[in-house]
Amino acid sequence: MNQAERIQQAVLRSIHSRDLYTERHVNEMVKTLQKADTYVKAELVRIGDSKVLKKGLEVRKEQLKGIQNQIDGIVRDLKNEQTLMMKTAVKESFQNGVTGSIGEFSELRFPHYENLSHEDRVKLAGQVMSLTDRSALDFLVNYDLQLLGNVTRELADNIKQQIAVGIVTGDSIAKIGEKIGRVITDPEDFRKAGKTVFRTAQNRVEVITRTETLRAHGQGRRKFYDTVGVRMVVWVTAGDERTCPECGPLDGREFPIDQAPPIPLHPQCRCLVMAARAKVCRAGVPVH
Repeated sequence: MNQAERIQQAVLRSIHSRDLYTERHVNEMVKTLQKADTYVKAELVRIGDSKVLKKGLEVRKEQLKGIQNQIDGIVRDLKNEQTLMMKTAVKESFQNGVTGSIGEFSELRFPHYENLSHEDRVKLAGQVMSLTDRSALDFLVNYDLQLLGNVTRELADNIKQQIAVGIVTGDSIAKIGEKIGRVITDPEDFRKAGKTVFRTAQNRVEVITRTETLRAHGQGRRKFYDTVGVRMVVWVTAGDERTCPECGPLDGREFPIDQAPPIPLHPQCRCLVMAARAKVCRAGVPVH
């Protein structure tokens, strides 16, 4: 296998490994949303069983506050669970970016990297991680949590609004449930579904989770490159039919590392940058 083929294979493995982790985490985040969906539907059943909808308007309004508190509790639990998951995902994605880049250097037989054992790779990754600016990583985590917090807050508000309108106007439980919607795991069904409270939240959770784990992965790669003294990088797209017009023209272009376009370039961007003409050393100290 020649150098070009080795580079291509290394890039494909990096993208595949990164995307597997990202999509696994997206699925886990959607499952937490699905759990909240189940609890909300159980609350609707409870409302139906209590016959609140058939009681007088004043009684229905009085019951509404308790129902809204239940919804707030459900969404609060969702937020707490997603917070823990996102904190873990961002840090793991960053570290995966570091270790993946070390693996590429080894596969491509960069000087001092061609014979790295697994233990050597782990040790070097630990050295790079020890040099990581923790405040910058914490900022990335907190930014992501703010985005997810906006989603859960709007989810709670929109669910309560639909229930409030339904209770006051005397809509059926089925009608209220239809407006709230549900989490949809089948991609084709999701595309066909109309705009509902849960569909909107699910779409935003998926986009945020996918984009931000990819961002953390890219930051991990960038940290490794900065540490070992990479000066030039090559932009690499996923190279399939989903490659967008914005990223396609960048494929294969070289940039000074401090002038490369940001990764991700847009929400759900799947591109990465790879070292070009790197000068590196085993200890992770730039070579001048």
